[in-house]
Amino acid sequence: MSNNSNSDQSTNEKTCDNSCLLSLPPKQFSVLATIFGLLLLDDLSIDQQSAIGNFLLSVGQTMLTASAQEQALQSCNPQNDQINNDIQDLKDQIALLKKEIDKCK
Repeated sequence: MSNNSNSDQSTNEKTCDNSCLLSLPPKQFSVLATIFGLLLLDDLSIDQQSAIGNFLLSVGQTMLTASAQEQALQSCNPQNDQINNDIQDLKDQIALLKKEIDKCK
């Protein structure tokens, strides 16, 4: 899974480097979103504004949910890897102790 995460990370870095929108600083990114929102108000009825606004919120929520789950899974992997390494070390130590006990018999 770590290979896939590295691949995803390099893809994300390439996307951010190649996209003007994703390379903007946070304040400019927010201002741009505000400007787009204000520009859309003029040509839409109240019902259309509500429908499109809710749609965009739903898209954003879905993206945030997916990225939060990916972060949670990535944070678990190092912990699981460490636990597996610790278990293997303990098994190796047990095997060495058994050999020592067998020598003493």
